[in-house]
Amino acid sequence: MIEPDTEATTRPRTRPGLIGAIAGVVAIGCCVYPVVLVLVGLSTAAAAVDLGNQLFDEWGWAFKLAGAAFVAAAIIVQRRRARACAADARPRMARNLVIMLGVAIGTYFALYAATTWLGNGAA
Repeated sequence: MIEPDTEATTRPRTRPGLIGAIAGVVAIGCCVYPVVLVLVGLSTAAAAVDLGNQLFDEWGWAFKLAGAAFVAAAIIVQRRRARACAADARPRMARNLVIMLGVAIGTYFALYAATTWLGNGAA
């Protein structure tokens, strides 16, 4: 009995949820990184709130752009890898894009709400 080639029939593993979560953290990094400094004990809460406000006001656009660039780079890498697969084993790019963007936006707003709440409590 001949066994089917399992490598050719399995779909490549993509992690659009993880990629989206990382993109969301990168996009809201201007607020998350000061909070991490406080939680690790490297900064005071007042200094972290000041740093977070300064980063968000002056560099917020750069962090959001970096998060979007991370998603775009992930899509490009996945498309290149998908071309190397058999046609029936290719991942669904539209589905992956929707998942990545949804998780990235959800992560962004969840972390924004959490850091805003922490910032209001520290002030």
